[in-house]
Amino acid sequence: MTKGLLKIMTIKKLLISIVISSLLFGCAFQAGITRLPQAPLYSQTVTFGTMQYVPFLRFCDYYGLDWDWDLVSQRIKVKRGNDTLVLRPDSNLALLNKKSIKLDYPIEYKDGAAYIPIRTAVFVSQQVFGLEEKPALIAKRHQIKTIVIDPGHGGKDSGAKGRYGTREKHVVLDIAKRLKRDLEKKGFRVLLTRQKDIAVPLYKRAAFANERGVDFFISIHANASRYSQARGFEVYYPSDATDDGARALAAAENASLKFEEGEITKGENLATKTTVWDMQLNENRRESKEMAYYICNITADSLGLKKRGVKGARFVVLKGAFMPAILVEVGFLTNRREESKLKNASFRERIAKAISRSISTYEREYERTNGFSK
Repeated sequence: MTKGLLKIMTIKKLLISIVISSLLFGCAFQAGITRLPQAPLYSQTVTFGTMQYVPFLRFCDYYGLDWDWDLVSQRIKVKRGNDTLVLRPDSNLALLNKKSIKLDYPIEYKDGAAYIPIRTAVFVSQQVFGLEEKPALIAKRHQIKTIVIDPGHGGKDSGAKGRYGTREKHVVLDIAKRLKRDLEKKGFRVLLTRQKDIAVPLYKRAAFANERGVDFFISIHANASRYSQARGFEVYYPSDATDDGARALAAAENASLKFEEGEITKGENLATKTTVWDMQLNENRRESKEMAYYICNITADSLGLKKRGVKGARFVVLKGAFMPAILVEVGFLTNRREESKLKNASFRERIAKAISRSISTYEREYERTNGFSK
């Protein structure tokens, strides 16, 4: 092969490389995509202004994409195999495998949820991750109709205690009753694991929900810390601990087991039950995590509380549930300012209504998108 021919081929390769690079890392990607897919995911959309969107978490579920949303930095990380895409709500800039790219249409954040423009969804699924349209699998649960609310602690187990003597068991029971009333006004069927100041073993709380075949389980707690300035609202879903803080909190909440010695009957094998619970964990983790984000976003924003985020942890009360389940920490009783708020009935009412709105918002999105699952 002559030197002249080699030079021509080298130039061609260079030109092709420049074109590809400009498409991937400089200009607007979606300009060449004109056809919207007809798959069921895109038949259910919402419109903001003149732009059509689909809920971002539904989009990830549909294509089986792993995601994580850091509520503090507001970064949303989407992964498939070795590829990682990092996005920010309301920003056209994104990172694909740590390289900067620009999108025509950014994801939007509205009322506690993230939404992705259809054009961007097409690009991300097809051009970034190489995914084609596929028939959607319908999730087992299309609607949330029955909810169990679990007020944490009770009886001789007081839970956290504030500097002014406020006890967690009383605060969370009051919030649970208010939440029950508000959800029932919206048409949900709601049950409480306890309706007065009594002790209910942790394993019996989840069993109460399992026996009634409910759609969602929410355990309500108030937080505590040795650091008196610790504050904020956070939500947990059943998973391995995502950080040391989550691990420590799970250990503290699970310490309630010490009040349950002698409660377990001889016919019940917790080791066997734990194995069954762990098998159920993966099936429900996705929906639990999604609901946790809705509740954390909407409730913290509504109340002006510090948003501590959504985390995974192995709470005994959650891992026993055979349905999506979360644990809410409404604030820190060891923080004087938050204890003062939690002592106030009107603030507890606001917490209940904000959580209620979070649940109904998630339920509407879940029904509207037909419960797409991977």
